[in-house]
Amino acid sequence: MQSFDIVTLRVFLGVARLGSIGAAARNEHIAASAASRRISDLEHDLDTVLIKRTPTGASLTAAGKTFATHCETLLSQYADIRADLKRFSQGEGGEFRIAAITSVMNGRLPHIVARFKEENPQLTIHLREIFSQEGIRYLREDLADLIVISDTAVTKGFDTVEFDHDPVWVIGQKGHPVFEKRAKMTPVSFADTLDYEHISFHEGGVLDELVAEASRKAGRVPSYKTKVMRFGSLRNCAQAGLGLGFIRESLARPFLKNTDLDGRPLSDEWAKRELICVVPKGQVEAPVIAKFIECMTHYQK
Repeated sequence: MQSFDIVTLRVFLGVARLGSIGAAARNEHIAASAASRRISDLEHDLDTVLIKRTPTGASLTAAGKTFATHCETLLSQYADIRADLKRFSQGEGGEFRIAAITSVMNGRLPHIVARFKEENPQLTIHLREIFSQEGIRYLREDLADLIVISDTAVTKGFDTVEFDHDPVWVIGQKGHPVFEKRAKMTPVSFADTLDYEHISFHEGGVLDELVAEASRKAGRVPSYKTKVMRFGSLRNCAQAGLGLGFIRESLARPFLKNTDLDGRPLSDEWAKRELICVVPKGQVEAPVIAKFIECMTHYQK
């Protein structure tokens, strides 16, 4: 049945996730009219209404919610099939798709990818920045061959390789009381930051959840008067003295020189985070992925 192609299934799940046919279409780089037609054809073939269309967006019907569950299973199985077949490839050509979270894109990964491209000119390499919560979905829906994400993600059913250490730091204005009596690089306990105002960063994101959980365990509710969505905004507001922020080392350390920004690693166990490469099960030794991991390892030495 032609309507059951992979793109249509991804478009449908995009509508389910984003509540908009237009937004789902943009994710697949197709026109909204084409996405709408795919959904209509799908509904015609299944002889049931899957999506409620309204002037403000779209939502799933009861049948649509059931179908979405099957879509996720189908796409996951398709990704597994592709992964199995790639074992027979010798890596002499084709595409290699990498997706990574922002802190990784701001670090050494682009340089590793550039070197890998130089060493493997026969490959077409795609690199895409993603949110942490999207990472595993990119593998399940066969949107990426390898992802680099935080170790906070649930990776059951996938293989992982360590990419880098990237612990959580606290940052603030130089001279802030939490720093002034500590030598440079002396770790700070998260509990010691709770007497001061915090800057809220990307509510619902990985860092926000880590900080919220640490606050709950300490039995405290931080004071938030400033809320930001971007790492640059967080650093700027912390440097201006609007509060303490929490950020990965890779996104803090390079900005401490020649600015009014200061920072220290957190001493708490939960702050000792790792960045990891995640690939489909059994793919660590697949030719292209093995070459990339070898390149990555040599670059970081």
